[in-house]
Amino acid sequence: MNIRLIESIIILVVYLSIIMIGAKIEIGGGTMSQSEMVSRQISISLVIGFVFLSGVVALFGWRRDTGLTPIRNAKSLLILWLPALFILGFFSVAVLLGLPAVQALVYVGINTLLVGISEELAFRGVLFSGARSALRPIGAIALTSVIFGAVHVLNGITTGDWATAAVQATAAAMSGLLFIAILIRTGSIVPAMIVHWLWDFGIFALGSRNGHHPAPVAADDSGIMSVLGPVIFVLPNFLFALWLLRGVGSKRSEDLI
Repeated sequence: MNIRLIESIIILVVYLSIIMIGAKIEIGGGTMSQSEMVSRQISISLVIGFVFLSGVVALFGWRRDTGLTPIRNAKSLLILWLPALFILGFFSVAVLLGLPAVQALVYVGINTLLVGISEELAFRGVLFSGARSALRPIGAIALTSVIFGAVHVLNGITTGDWATAAVQATAAAMSGLLFIAILIRTGSIVPAMIVHWLWDFGIFALGSRNGHHPAPVAADDSGIMSVLGPVIFVLPNFLFALWLLRGVGSKRSEDLI
């Protein structure tokens, strides 16, 4: 296996271990909904995970490889219109229904910012750059998206809700494809970080209002829609990503960003 890819996988495993072990410690070894976790305090494990990834990128000089570069062309930001509409909708509904308390909203904003930056740096940055060095473009994109989705099953460790975690994993893999498309089309990982942050912020601003899981990622006993609902919800993102990635298969891996 390619050394660069092995390094990326090891770094990803360490990062995930920091997040999961730290989160378990923070909630006292029990279980807790994600909405409650992100709204009750600033997560120390997220801070440590962010510092770890930033240190790795600085130590190995991977700033360019991970997409921490200026946007290639300002016009490329026009592709953000679809996620921007969704995000605007999240916050509009949250305002109409009533936002959570200011302190909770601040915690949600900070924690989702840490998640948005760190997950993009870990997956679309470190892992994707490692995959690009070993695989064809389509293979690198597919591997990164599948792993990004799969690790969301680990949310079941802290929430105790494995059914919801499985649904989240599928929806995350589909959304992850859009984040990669944004990276490739803009030439920078920063726009994907911002979209990821605001997407999560908007969803949890809705969900934290009553201390429950936000509706777009929740699963209940209502039948097939509890499984298909979140997937259908992110389907526009997935289809839009496929359209944005048209022709990528003809590129060389090193020319993706």
